[in-house]
Parts: sequence; C-alpha cells; structure tokens
Amino acid sequence: MIKKLNLKPFLLCFFLLSLIYSNKSTAQCGVPPVNGSVTISIANNVVNTYYPGLGNPAANTASLNVGTVDSRGNGTAISNGDLVLIIQIQGADIDASNTSSYGDGAAGAPASGYLGANLSAGNYEYNTVAGISGSAITFTYPLTNSYYNRDFTTATSIQRYEVIRIPRYYDFVIKNGASITCPAWNGVTGGVVAVDVVNQFSLKGSIDVSFKGFRGGGGKSLTGATVGNTNGATPLQNNDYRWNSPVTTSANAAGGAKGEGIAGTPAYFFDYGSSLTTAGSVEGYINGSMGRGAPANAGGGATDGSPSSNQNNSGGGGGANGGSGGNGGSGWHGLSGDVNTFPFGGYGGTAFLERSLQRFCLGGGGGAGSADNSIPSNEFSSSGGGGGGIVIVRAKVYSGNGRVLADGSNAPGVTATYTAAQTDAAGGGGAGGSILMVTTQTGATGLNTISASAIGGSGGDMTNYFDYGPGGGGGGGVIISNGTFQSTDVSGGLNGLTRSGTPTGPIDNNYGATVGTEGVVITLSAPPKLVNPTNPASPCGTLPVTINNFSARLVNNTVDLQWKITNEINLKNFELQYSNDGTSFSDLASLNYHQGIADYGYTHLTPAVKNFYRLKLTDIDGRFFYSKILSVQKSSSQNNGVIIYPNPAFNDLTLQVFTGQSEKVVVNIMDNNGKTVINRVFVLPSGQNYLSIDGIDKLASATYIVKIKSQSIDAVEKLVVRKK
Repeated sequence: MIKKLNLKPFLLCFFLLSLIYSNKSTAQCGVPPVNGSVTISIANNVVNTYYPGLGNPAANTASLNVGTVDSRGNGTAISNGDLVLIIQIQGADIDASNTSSYGDGAAGAPASGYLGANLSAGNYEYNTVAGISGSAITFTYPLTNSYYNRDFTTATSIQRYEVIRIPRYYDFVIKNGASITCPAWNGVTGGVVAVDVVNQFSLKGSIDVSFKGFRGGGGKSLTGATVGNTNGATPLQNNDYRWNSPVTTSANAAGGAKGEGIAGTPAYFFDYGSSLTTAGSVEGYINGSMGRGAPANAGGGATDGSPSSNQNNSGGGGGANGGSGGNGGSGWHGLSGDVNTFPFGGYGGTAFLERSLQRFCLGGGGGAGSADNSIPSNEFSSSGGGGGGIVIVRAKVYSGNGRVLADGSNAPGVTATYTAAQTDAAGGGGAGGSILMVTTQTGATGLNTISASAIGGSGGDMTNYFDYGPGGGGGGGVIISNGTFQSTDVSGGLNGLTRSGTPTGPIDNNYGATVGTEGVVITLSAPPKLVNPTNPASPCGTLPVTINNFSARLVNNTVDLQWKITNEINLKNFELQYSNDGTSFSDLASLNYHQGIADYGYTHLTPAVKNFYRLKLTDIDGRFFYSKILSVQKSSSQNNGVIIYPNPAFNDLTLQVFTGQSEKVVVNIMDNNGKTVINRVFVLPSGQNYLSIDGIDKLASATYIVKIKSQSIDAVEKLVVRKK
C-alpha cells in the first residue's frame, strides 16, 4: 500500500568496488595496461604494497599522508598513475560500561556489539595517484569519504586506515600450487589482497588470506587479583564485563583478554603461528581489555569465577564478521558438576551488520580463556584464534579451478601438546574474513569452477581435564560476487570441547560453549558500477543515497510505517525488515521502487508489544544498505504527552507523540545558548506516532532542549547526548 508522510533524512554513504562499463568498452579507475601477462609460480607471493595512513583526511579533499612502507609487502613503491585502495580498518565506538549494555548499549545478554555513532570501519574506495611529495600523496579525484588515524587513550578508541598499492595486470595467471597472500594485520597495515585484471584472471592455484585478519586475545597466566584490584568502581567481581589488564593496573591479575576487532586492540594479543603472547604498551579498549563483554566484532575474554585466585577458568568468545561468534564455556565448578556455577565465559562478537559490497571488514579475533597454572612458554594456548583477511579482485573474466580462502583460525586449545599438567581454559575461534570477486563486464563470469571459503575457526578444546571452559566458535565471513562460484563456504566455527566427568573422560562436553553462526553470501545481479558524487565524471568514488521521512505510528492495534526517498540512483526495491529484539531481523514485506514516486508505506497488522523496524534498500546492480532502526512500543493506554528515548542518546532518537487530530508538528532541538541545532516538521495523522530523528550523531556531548509544538501539543523535554 502506498502512503505519504514526512520524516527524516539519512545520508548513508557507502563505497563501491568496481567500475562503469558498457557493451563495447570498460571505463577504468586510472589507466589500465593494454597487453601483457604476469604469471605467479611460487607460493605466498605478496603483490601489494602497504602504507599506514596518517592524519585525518576529510571527504572531498584530494590528498593524504602516509607513514613508512610496510617492509613485509611488495617492494614496488607507489608512483604517479598507480591505482590505490584506501580502507578504514578500525574505527568503531562501544558502550564501555560494566553492565550488560557493554558493546551496543542495549541491556541484556549478549553484552556485545558496537554503537552506530562514529562508525567508520569498513569504508573504502579506489583512487589513482596524481602526485607524490615526501609522505603526501595527491589523488586524481577527491576522496569520497573521511578517514581517521588515532592512537588509543583512556577516552578515545583506536582508529586506523591504510593505503594499498593495487597492481594492475592485463592477463594474470596463478599457477597450480602457487598462491598470492598478504602480510598479517599487525595493528597498522596488512590483512588485504587487492588485484585488478583488465582481461582474464586464470586462477589455478589460490589466493589465501586465512588467519591474516584481526588477532586473537592473548592467553596470559595470571594467578589472581591482589590488593588494589579494581573494575573502576569496586574490586573485581566474577561477573564483570570489562576491567583494565595488568599492563595498566598490575593488581588486576585475573581473567582473559578480549580479541582484536574494529573497535580496538587488546593489551594482550596473539599472532597466529607464534608460541608467545604479546603484551602491548596500552590498554587498547576504553575501560579495559579484559572480561566477557565482546567489543564490536571481537570475541569477549573470560571472566573468571574467582578473581582472587583466577582458578575457575572459563573460555573465550568467538570473533565475528558475517556471522556472530559463539560464547565461551563455563568455569570449573568446584566439584559441584554444575555448568551454571560460573557461566562467565566470553560472549561472542557481534556480526558486522553493514557488511555489503559497499563496506566490509577483517574477521574478528577470538577472546582468550582465563589461565592460572601455565608458564610463559605455553600460556599462549589459552589464546583466541585470528580472523580471516580481505580479498578484493575485479577482472573482465575468470578461469581455472583454484581457490580463494579467507578463513578464521582455530584457537590453539589447551591440550597435552603443550603440557598435560596445564588445567586452563581455551580461547574462542577467529571469524571468517571477506571475499569480493566481481567482473567488469556482463555475461559469463568464469567463477563456476572456482571455490571460495570464509569459514569461522573452531573454539579451542580443553582436553587436559574436565569441566574447564572450551572456547566459542568464530562466526562465518562474507562472500560477494556477481557470479556463481563452484562452491562457497561461510560456515560458523564449531565450539571447543572438554572432557566429561573425570580427568580421563570422553572429550564430548561443550560445557556451555556455543558455535559461531553462519556468515553471508551475496550474489549481485550484474557487475556493480561506481559513482563519485563530488565528480560525476570520475570512474572512482562512492554512491550517495538519501532516505527521508522514515516513521511509524500506532493505529488501533497495528503499526503504520511510512518513508520517502530522494537521490534514487538505480533503486530497485525496499525490504521492510522486522525484529522483536533489535538484533535479529527478518523480512516483513518487499515493495518495488517506482520511478517518480517518492512516498511509500506499509501497515504491520500483527505487531508484538515491542517492535523494531529497518529498511533494506537494493539497487538494480544488487547493492544494498540499511536504514537506521526505528523502535515502536505498544502500551495498554495511550499517552497524551511526549516521550523521547533513548535518553541519554548516542546516535538515534525516537519521539513518541500522541495527536488527537491530523496536524502539523514542529520539533526543535536547541543547545544551551538557545540555538536551534535540529529542526523537523511533520504532518501527522491522529493517533500514536513514532518519529525517528536523525542528526543526533552530529551533536556534541551536552544537554539539549527538545521542543515539540502543534495545535494540541506544547511540550518541552530535556535531552542528554553522549559520545563514547
């Protein structure tokens, strides 16, 4: 049903991989080679060059600065005319409170996730180099996105982006047994393979970025909290969600480290293939990098059942990407035999909901289990697994029967391989990474003989004893293409196991640990194209889309949803999605976009008491993105006043307004000086209306006044805006 209403503008800018194409020629980002062939004949060849991004270059500027080249990459320096990828690896805010709201700010288990405000992780774009002077690179086209580089402080989270030289080939061959890869992400650079092929890409060997993504939390043997330990308010508790590591507060010698992800890097982390845990010089997560809360797509570390001794060891949570990570297992029960005695394993990381062709991330690292009787040479066995990296390839056509791999790693596990005497908990598995392979022409892609895998790693086993926490499984990754692979696998990782009943019992007990969930495979209907809004003639850039007026109102016992769009470039349809918990969404209705019609609506006839809605917009090339989430609460009696929530607000704001008649409603949000910082005008029908107000994420942390005025309403409310 088609309806009209006014409400809100969202500007969601996403960054698209690929190019503008036609039947006869292919427009390129930069100047491509016109002939020649390059063959890779050896394993583990690195073809990209990596630079850490410096400073905070703003969108619509045409230059940025880079740091010293990563010596682990290819030795070919960036030069004029080169094609480059700019990608934001870390940049997400979390709720860092020591409550079940940890992560996404929503109370209740799981305590995991991230806030919508200031989310920059996953943004990327292609550009070409116009000039280089020292550390400064000037681009042919203005940047379509802002990028951020910031060190961790006690008040600010880590932000990191990198600049990667992309080799361009006419024909490209990876022979059977040969492969290309990337250096592992090290907190500054790495983790990504990006290749551009003008003609045919013959993949007979492999592209493998498995275990090259975010790192697992590092296993650390800690013998118990001492005098002066604190979670910031009280001594450590056995149900805490976060606290500082001993790197920052030496008395806090308990628990397990969180994994690494888009929101930060823990004080203790584990590099895949190493046999030592690395201790950083900073905490890495605001309010602490230890404990079961899961920051964004990283797995939570263990919270020990007995902080004073750190001997009731529980498991670490799995990392996330396309799918969520599994929870770590419970701690030792003191011979009670009850898995519920100390159910304080790390929570699994939250899936990156923005995953799409426009935005993607490295697989999240698993959290560490808690450990108290290992030694420096084997304490790493309680570490979490590392996530998979990112593969971005575009070619005219593919051939060969090779493989593309971006798997997360299994956690090491606590087994007799290291020492039979070790009775510590295991870490969570790393999440699968992200694979994007597209063509630059319509028709056959040649991907039907190539396989792609971005599976989550398994949680670590604890086989040296019984009823000590195994690790949660890593979530599956993301695979995107406009063709059909011979096979794809984005399975979530299995949870780890421990023995049952006795120290020599069967290894069949999950002891509260859970599997990672399946990732996402997205098949595009056609080769995607790229638009630069700051320079429409540019073959490099982004695609802007604006949603206006997304609102909901209660009408008797139904919810009436309405929205309006502008800048509808190539839009195909809307999918209205519904949830009763604000996390797991399912399709409610699908409506086609009609050229020239801007107003749309739908009536939900059977809502629950509490309802969450979002829009998924898909264009004709298969690209899609999500609106912000609108919440509607049914009540037994209508409220004639105005309710605003959440308050304090971080990103979104909903106004509950009851109107006794159809009327115009004006909403003004003013700062302490009386200056209007947000103004919205709505024409609302009678009944209970829910208005979603955007722009809150642009406001500074402060107290504001919200005035709601109409013929029947004259309300003033206080609004607190907080930034993490």
